Amino acid sequence: MSSVTSMRLMASGNSNRFVEAVLIRIRDERMALGYSQERLAELSGIDLGVISRAERLLRVPAMAAIRDLARALGLDFAGVVREAEASLAE
Repeated sequence: MSSVTSMRLMASGNSNRFVEAVLIRIRDERMALGYSQERLAELSGIDLGVISRAERLLRVPAMAAIRDLARALGLDFAGVVREAEASLAE
């Protein structure tokens, strides 16, 4: 999915609930750890702007970036994916 397409999905209300669930889980973990977005950027090597837009659900970063964010927070990426899938099944 191109970044333009992902932006349209998020803006149009036809958002990808799965990706949103993953991004929200990562944001929640960052906040639970007391990390700023700046600190997460340092730990993950992901640009601060990418993190900010992802947390506000304005843009979906590349899956590799999402994985790197999860890992920087000590999360098992596969576990985050399973949690997102389970939350949608409820």
